[in-house]
Amino acid sequence: MAELLTGDVRENANRAGNMMRSKFYVCPICGNVVHAMGEGSFSCCGVQLMPQEAEDADEDDAHRVHVERIENDWYLTLDHPMTKQHYLSFAAYVTSDTVSLKKLYPEQSPEVRFPMRGSGLLYVFCNQHGLFRLKTPRIQRTR
Repeated sequence: MAELLTGDVRENANRAGNMMRSKFYVCPICGNVVHAMGEGSFSCCGVQLMPQEAEDADEDDAHRVHVERIENDWYLTLDHPMTKQHYLSFAAYVTSDTVSLKKLYPEQSPEVRFPMRGSGLLYVFCNQHGLFRLKTPRIQRTR
């Protein structure tokens, strides 16, 4: 509706066959998170949301994600502040057919467990610095 009122109509090409093309949109006002299986047009709190561009978590020491396998889970920990002003808002695990999203809150410990579902991408969103991503470690097969 907002696009129609402003005259900025975008055609939405649906190329949503692979969850690995997922996009995350975050409202800068209320922190609402929208997941889309591709590009889309979303607004929240009267603001047009832009897709978050993920930076590599391995290249940013302040947002480095430590991943280890515990039983059949990926266990993510970060050495990151979790104050009311600066915190991780969510973590996500995306595979070719599944998205798991976990909400994080200020003053909570910055750690998350996701059931392993194969190789994929892990994301964390910092409310001040944006979205960070890394690939899941290779799964060592046991005989």
